[in-house]
Amino acid sequence: MINRRTLLKAGTFGAGQAIALPYLAREGFAQTPAYTLKLTMADTRVHPLYQVLVRFADNVKKKTNGAIDIQVYGTGELGSQLNILTGLQTGIIDLSAHTSGFIDTLIPQFQVMDLPFLFPDLASAEKVLDGPTGKQLADLMPSKGIYALGYGYWGWRVTSTIDRKVPEPKDMQGLKIRVQPGPIFAAMYRALGANPIAIDFSEIYLALSQHTIEAIETPIISLPAAKHYEVVKVINLTNHVYNAGVLMVSKRKFDSLPKNLQENLREATAELTPDWRKTMVAKTAETSDFLKQKGLSILEVDRDAYRKQTHSVYDSFRSIIGADLFDSVLKQVEKA
Repeated sequence: MINRRTLLKAGTFGAGQAIALPYLAREGFAQTPAYTLKLTMADTRVHPLYQVLVRFADNVKKKTNGAIDIQVYGTGELGSQLNILTGLQTGIIDLSAHTSGFIDTLIPQFQVMDLPFLFPDLASAEKVLDGPTGKQLADLMPSKGIYALGYGYWGWRVTSTIDRKVPEPKDMQGLKIRVQPGPIFAAMYRALGANPIAIDFSEIYLALSQHTIEAIETPIISLPAAKHYEVVKVINLTNHVYNAGVLMVSKRKFDSLPKNLQENLREATAELTPDWRKTMVAKTAETSDFLKQKGLSILEVDRDAYRKQTHSVYDSFRSIIGADLFDSVLKQVEKA
């Protein structure tokens, strides 16, 4: 039989262990994650952003002392690019890094970031996103069941063709090109005389191979990720859209997390943004060199002529975006 003294010793030890465990966790001892979250992105695992998001996941795990484990997936693994937003709304997908071109379909005001040939450089676009406009756009998302945690960058969108060079707007005439689903992208290419076609990212390679489409408008950095460089041979540096990225979280999932873990996620996102942007710039330069070595031609275009040719898009989308927001962004760019 256990005597009273033994019981007292056992009780003292048990109490000490109960007090010590939280401190052991804070010192980095392994623990079973309380939350396992699924994060997907709008490109394949070969894309450099995948590793950026893996670093983000590691940072979240560190900041939460292992309470949150984020699993990172590539495009198509948790559904199509378009279905990602629905997944966030319903809570099937917890987190996503996606482009503004898809968010446009859910929140039309986001199209202000995709006005054709709007931003002359990276600094002007990031100034808009990091200021009141970025917050204004983010504030529109909770009503759709999504929170915007932070902004990133996918790389300037360029026009890559099977064989056509398009240094002037007139060279776009009749070009069959795959575009993102945001209405502003189709309007942009129609204004240039091209024939825009919306198909899922996973179908691009086959469509190019069969000449169902003759061109795509994606960042340079995306060409090796899905091996599109095997079928396109000319990269026309239209740089028509800055191509903002947004790290989003399901409102349903985020609201279910304890407040301290919510704050940890926001802190990790603030540290993700500069890594995301810096990595995309560096990897775009590396990718350009790689594609030149593969025999692809990279050509400059007359961006001023292109912007004049797409002026009708500005007229059409001012009311859709909202006059105040539209005018504010244009003024910010003029001052940049």
